[in-house]
Amino acid sequence: MIIPIKTPHLNKDGRVFSWISLLYAFGMGLLLPIFPTFIESILKNEAFVGYFYSLTSIAMVLAGLASAYFYKKFSRINLLYFFLLTVSLTTFFFMFVGTIYNLVPLELLRIFSALIIFMSLSLMVRDFTAPTNLEKTTGVYFLFNNVGWLVGPVVGGVIAKYAGYEPVFVLSGFSFMGALIYVIHQQLVRRHPALLAPRINIEAVVKENRFKAFFRSSGRRKAYAILIAYFMWSALKVVTIPLFVKDMGYGSDMSGLILSLAIIPFVLLEVPVGIYASKRGLKLPIGAGFLIISFCLFIVFLSPWFFLDILFLILANIGAAFIEPLTDVYFHRNTTKDEAYDMYGIFVTAHPVGKFISPFIISTVLLFLPFSWAYGVFAIFFAGFGIFILRKL
Repeated sequence: MIIPIKTPHLNKDGRVFSWISLLYAFGMGLLLPIFPTFIESILKNEAFVGYFYSLTSIAMVLAGLASAYFYKKFSRINLLYFFLLTVSLTTFFFMFVGTIYNLVPLELLRIFSALIIFMSLSLMVRDFTAPTNLEKTTGVYFLFNNVGWLVGPVVGGVIAKYAGYEPVFVLSGFSFMGALIYVIHQQLVRRHPALLAPRINIEAVVKENRFKAFFRSSGRRKAYAILIAYFMWSALKVVTIPLFVKDMGYGSDMSGLILSLAIIPFVLLEVPVGIYASKRGLKLPIGAGFLIISFCLFIVFLSPWFFLDILFLILANIGAAFIEPLTDVYFHRNTTKDEAYDMYGIFVTAHPVGKFISPFIISTVLLFLPFSWAYGVFAIFFAGFGIFILRKL
C-alpha cells in the first residue's frame, strides 16, 4: 500500500504526475555526475564528449516529431507505461557497454524514451490544470522534479566513487521501474478515461504544414527561442562540470555534490517565480534569468580559483530557476489547448536543438582554447539573449 503524503497541489492528479516526475528526475540525476566521464572513458578524448552529446540530440528531434503520431495512435497513459519500461531497461544495459558501437544506439533509445516521458507528463499536467492556476501548478510540478535532480547527482556521484558505474546504472533503472509501478498503482485511467482518447487529428497533421503553422506565430517563435537558450545552459552545465572537476583532480562525488547544489535554487525559487509571473508577467523573470547566468559565467571565465568557479556555476542556476517553470507557460499562453497536442512536439524540438548547439560549441572551443573560454563564449551569448528578451518579449 502506498501511503498518501500531503503536498502543495491544487488537485490529487497533479500530485500523481509530480511524484512520477520526481522518481524520473532522480533516475536521470543519478547519471549526471558520471555520464560525461563514462563517455570519455570510451571515446578516450574529452573534446569529443560534446560532439557525442550533439549526436544524441538527434533522438530528441525524432521524439518531438514522432509525438504527434504517437498521441494519435496510442493513449497517453500507455505511452507513459511503455517508455518508462523502455528507459528502465536501456539504463540497466549500460552495465554491459564497452564500445562506441554499443553506446550510441542504446543512448539514442534512452534519450528518445526520456523525452516522450517528459512530454507526456507536461501535457497531462496542462490537461488537469485550470488556466488560472497554470503558473502555480507548473511551479509545483517543477519543484518535485528538481527535488529528484537535487538528490540524484550526489547519490550517483558517491556510489560511483566507491562502487563504480555499474551500481549507479542499476539504481537508476530501478527508479524508472518504481515510477512505472507507482503510476500503474494509481489507476489514473479509471478516474479519467480521457487519458485513453487520442487528441491529434493525424489527417490534419499530414495535410497541413504544422511547422509553418507553429512558426507563423511570433509568440511561439519566441517560446521556441527561449527553450533553445535554456537547454543550451542545461547542456553546458551537464557536460562541462564533470569534465572540469575531473581536470582539477577531483572525483565523481565532487561532481555529484556540485550538480546537486546547483538544483537548490530551482527548489527554492520555482514556486515563487510561478506565482510572481501569474501576477506580473513573464518578461522580467525570463530576461533577468539569462542575465544572471551571463554574469556568473563571466566571473567563472575570469576567475583562477576552482572553488570560486564552482560557487558561481551554482549561483548561475538562480537565473535558470527564473526561466525553467515559465518556458512551457509561455508556449501555452500562445497556443490553445487543442493546438498544444498538435504543436507541442514541434515546440519540444527546441530541447534537442539547444542540446545540439551547446555541446558542439563546447567541443569546438576545447579543441582550440583553454577550458575557461567555453564559459566566456556562453557568457556573451546569454547576455545578448537576456537583453533581447527584456526588449522584445
